[in-house]
Amino acid sequence: MRKKIIFMVLAILCLANVSKAETVTVDDFTITQGETYTVALQLTNTTKNLTAFQMTLTLPSGLTLVSAEPTGRYSGQVVIGQPANNEYNICGADLLLGTISGTSGDLLILTFEASNTFRGGTATISDIDFVTVDRQHKTAPNTSFKVDYEKGAVGLVGDANEDEDVNVIDVMAIVNYIIGNPTDVFNEINADVNEDGEVNIIDAMAIINMIL
Repeated sequence: MRKKIIFMVLAILCLANVSKAETVTVDDFTITQGETYTVALQLTNTTKNLTAFQMTLTLPSGLTLVSAEPTGRYSGQVVIGQPANNEYNICGADLLLGTISGTSGDLLILTFEASNTFRGGTATISDIDFVTVDRQHKTAPNTSFKVDYEKGAVGLVGDANEDEDVNVIDVMAIVNYIIGNPTDVFNEINADVNEDGEVNIIDAMAIINMIL
């Protein structure tokens, strides 16, 4: 009986600790290929003297983070580190040691941009660490959100160079794109003839078949 009571007390304490954890969330959203979308990063916190933070945002291929702007809850500066492998390090610091106001609501406004061939995926936020005025660290559990996509404006399939015609010039444009030497005008949506999310030699062959 005593062991059961101890177990129940420990379980209650664990639940209490979980409920008190700082939590970060971003709602799932849908973005149109080739366009931008703005969404809020929300923070629910029990610690009231948070003044700085950092986190790692990992995005699916074809989606980029354009900006991260503070809301009225936070007066500090926000910096986005140079992305690597679709990972962005987001840091916030208030040189005047101002604190994050309130205990819930939007902390940052994130703006994303989708490539013309973006096909959706899951983004994750990890290594979330908040710092208090007295230099104590408060971590938050990793989180994730889904990003779906809608097709962008559809042009002439196969017209990679947007000259309103499908011919061998489009084949050459795709070849140049593949080898890393794209032309000044190159439409990835039109070039992705088989709509598999990639522009490659298969699309070039498909255009040759269209010409023939």
